[in-house]
Amino acid sequence: MRIAVVGGGPAGSRTADLLAREGARVVLYEARAGWEKPCGGGVPEIASDGCPILEDPALPRRLACRARIYSCSDREAIVPLARPLRIFSRRDLNGFLLEGAGRSGAQIRQTRACRVEKDGRFWRIGDASGRSDAFDFLVGADGAGGRVRTGVLGRGAAPLDRTLAVGCYLEGYTSTEIVLKFFPRLAGYLWIFPRTDHLAVGICGPAGHARGGALLAEMERFLVDLYGSGVMRRLRRYGALIPSLPPGSPARLSCQGEGWALVGDAAGFADPLSREGIRYALASADLLARALREGKPALYGERWERRFGAELDWAARHRDFFFSRSFIEAFTVLTSASAAIQGVVSDLIAGRQPYPLLRRRLLGHAPAAAGSLALRILERLVAGPPLQPPPGLTSLPG
Repeated sequence: MRIAVVGGGPAGSRTADLLAREGARVVLYEARAGWEKPCGGGVPEIASDGCPILEDPALPRRLACRARIYSCSDREAIVPLARPLRIFSRRDLNGFLLEGAGRSGAQIRQTRACRVEKDGRFWRIGDASGRSDAFDFLVGADGAGGRVRTGVLGRGAAPLDRTLAVGCYLEGYTSTEIVLKFFPRLAGYLWIFPRTDHLAVGICGPAGHARGGALLAEMERFLVDLYGSGVMRRLRRYGALIPSLPPGSPARLSCQGEGWALVGDAAGFADPLSREGIRYALASADLLARALREGKPALYGERWERRFGAELDWAARHRDFFFSRSFIEAFTVLTSASAAIQGVVSDLIAGRQPYPLLRRRLLGHAPAAAGSLALRILERLVAGPPLQPPPGLTSLPG
């Protein structure tokens, strides 16, 4: 089977890598050798279960050992992470996975796929160099707004929810913690993730409900409050749309059809709450490669549904509640007082806490957490509030 993969991000490169290792003739179309992307770059610890390449010491990463959470009213909770969060520069990660696909035998065409069309039982792709080739199977890995999903599938593609993300890179600084900040009436959050040589800062909310300028203003006010006005001299801004599946949308209808499949963002495979997509990009590559290797492409969508369908649909259906002010305030207060609740948050960040079981686990710890909170309030009344060191930044040389 001759397979075309359009797009060389984590989903496309990993798909090409796995298929080429099994002897498939794979051509991957990607004009860039490695590029930055507007996102935090954090990859939950669970992702390494199916993608051990993330553990490769040759791949630069930053490890975040704790999370600092601010509620809508600026209540603070600090959570030690039992499993550090790996944070990658997307330039490094994308380039590393793309090179890995080439080493496994995939043919990397450093050019754009300009024309993709069905020609009988084949897919014909014309690229920017003027070359045209025929393929038995097409993999779309060029994003929710890419040529395969929008140009080839067109109106036949299932609709996706969109999140607007805006932010910046704070150059010359890094740290060992992530920062999460929530706001009233925003079904999203602000993040600060440390990378090897800069901080990736962003804020997101549902597209259509939050304007980019208003989100940027909130983000910049918070940065000045947290780190001082001097950080504003080192900002490099960005913007992007993050896709996810709407509630009740079967993934198998979004991700595949006769002779084609979508992976990663192109299929809408991102967490509707955290908006994290790298884990799901890599997982979709693994599931599709396995189904094609077995000669049963339809198993791709079925296996995705069994593994992630209930989890991501729960997240989509509970987004408004999860980001409600009442829940965020209570969650932050209890987290600040209870080591058990901090363990739940740590597992959430690591990807080890399923969403559908979250309520049961929180309720199980609630009485002990409430007791810890009451004791903490009494201690503060007697001794006064403890001094909290400000969140530190490491200023890098130069």
